[in-house]
Amino acid sequence: MIVAAIGYMADQNVSMPIDNDRPYEYPQDQWHILMRMGVSLFGVFQVVTSFLLVWEISRSLSAAYITTLLIVCDSAAHAYNRLILLDPILVWFILQSAYSSVKFWSCRDRPFGVRWWLWLLQTGVCLGLTFAVKYVGAFVVVLVGLQAVYDLWQQYCDTSAGLMNLIKHFLARCVGLVLVPILLYLSTFVLHLHLLHKGANSPGIGFHSAQFRLSFPDHNISRHTPSVVMYGSQVTLLSAVRPSGYLTTSYDLYPPEYGAEHQVIALDMNLDELNAWGFKRVDEGRLADMTSDEYVAQPVAHGDLVRLLNVFTERHLHTHRVRAPITRHMYMATGFGEVDEFYEGSVWRVLLDEPGAEPGVTPLRAVGSWFRLINNRTGCALRPGLSKYPSWGFGAWEAACDPKGVNLKDVHQLWQIDENVNPKVEGTDLKALYEMSTLNKIVELHQVMLNSNSKLKVYDFEGEDGMQKLLRSHPWMWPVLYRGCPGHGTTWHSLYFVGSPHVYFLNLAVLCLLPLLWVVSEVRRQRRPRQPAECSRIREGLLYLLLGWALHYLPFWAMQRILYFHHYLPSFFFSTMISGVVVDGLIGGLERLPLPLGRQFVRPTILAAISAFYVNSFLTNWELAFGVPGDGTSELLVKRFLYFDSWEM
Repeated sequence: MIVAAIGYMADQNVSMPIDNDRPYEYPQDQWHILMRMGVSLFGVFQVVTSFLLVWEISRSLSAAYITTLLIVCDSAAHAYNRLILLDPILVWFILQSAYSSVKFWSCRDRPFGVRWWLWLLQTGVCLGLTFAVKYVGAFVVVLVGLQAVYDLWQQYCDTSAGLMNLIKHFLARCVGLVLVPILLYLSTFVLHLHLLHKGANSPGIGFHSAQFRLSFPDHNISRHTPSVVMYGSQVTLLSAVRPSGYLTTSYDLYPPEYGAEHQVIALDMNLDELNAWGFKRVDEGRLADMTSDEYVAQPVAHGDLVRLLNVFTERHLHTHRVRAPITRHMYMATGFGEVDEFYEGSVWRVLLDEPGAEPGVTPLRAVGSWFRLINNRTGCALRPGLSKYPSWGFGAWEAACDPKGVNLKDVHQLWQIDENVNPKVEGTDLKALYEMSTLNKIVELHQVMLNSNSKLKVYDFEGEDGMQKLLRSHPWMWPVLYRGCPGHGTTWHSLYFVGSPHVYFLNLAVLCLLPLLWVVSEVRRQRRPRQPAECSRIREGLLYLLLGWALHYLPFWAMQRILYFHHYLPSFFFSTMISGVVVDGLIGGLERLPLPLGRQFVRPTILAAISAFYVNSFLTNWELAFGVPGDGTSELLVKRFLYFDSWEM
């Protein structure tokens, strides 16, 4: 919604189609530049918030300066913050959540004051906004939650405070860090659903149920759709499993190696003419003509034997005892048999998933009925397969037939009638009958999102050497810059998203050095127990930043989904803030040494040298941030920008 608001203010031409095959054909009115500027503002906010966060932890201007210098001179931070992506917004909300929680922690000696409440509530607001952008925001929720648990533990251990004080602190955090984020998170979905006035026919509507689709104001058939499905009606069949989509076919055939050169049956997320099916009686030849005066509307009922004809390709839904191409333990579903031809494999029994349904009496209803299609010859149940087709199936979800037959506990076998067109039957206001409440729509949205994320496995759509292999990476590659992520490219200009080696390797060295520094700090603390409060504050701040880095990085090691370089961006910011604090501490250690030039010159000299080094590093490799130029031929002039052989454009 934030990106949409930026597009609205930029006067975005929403009717302009985006052609991924020609990504550099920009619009003539250049509204995309204003959109990029709007998103890049969040990149500016990232720098400011990082500065403030390091300042709050260290109370050192030089530590905050070093942190922001490293961020500004990093090519990956530049590249991602200049494009219309969600990541700049997400990263700023993460940083703002961390900053607000640190400010709240600094007010712990003045509990329940105005500033204490303001920073507590601001932390809750930032957590809700972070989680509402991407589920990666859950990591900063855990970070702030651990800080709250530690704070409550300290309150519990404080024997001078009573039990009532602990209860007050606990309830305040429940309100600020639990209730406020949840309410704000849910309110973003309420606003989202309120703003959506179009979408009933949008791409990807097959992700949702027919009831969800009815809620859109532009659903132009909801108020005059027959509630009962008749023989001859033109219908669309929607799977109960999310995400699967609409049952569809096309003129494309299965490859010969799969045993039957029949039309491909698949599941499509989009609505088009290929989704249209008609119910026929077993003994009927052509589909009943609904425009004829002799047409008599008769309902499809529970237990009926039917044939399903695709209105566009004029082939029947068919199956036989041939293994499905992808889900090999199931039977293949095909489009086979012309209009007047009869095959036993094209006969299906309609079984309503309703207790007390009477054969031949209980009608099949649009939107309101869930039903199964059981093949009369093989006894198998039509359902989605376990994966997508490869390139010959255009990446659509496989449709197959389960030879185990009826399984009342298997929701994968359930289907739903979405559209139901029959001009001879009086329409019904389905929206009034089946429209979902806002809460139910939010629940379904989350089911769709969770199911969609669970499907983001490592799937070689284009084979082992395809584009996905080039784009994806593994967590161990990110801190060492083993591989970046190539963007769109032409022979004149090519993007490669990767961090600056000078920044990333400094962060890596500091992370490796932290255990040694921690041991030295503990030894000094044991030898001199009365250390300044500043040391304790910096030690706690570094632990907080290290925990933030670990929580935003280590969970990716356990994930089985496809991962890309940009997933490391939140961790990069935390590690860079650690570097700023540690380098500043090392400079402070040098200032305490007896040097001939005078201590007052140590810090300015080192800061000037660091600034010159990193500014020169950025200017030398600015093309990694703004795009590597080519010479207009097949050979890109990129050799000098690729530091490692593993970097591939």
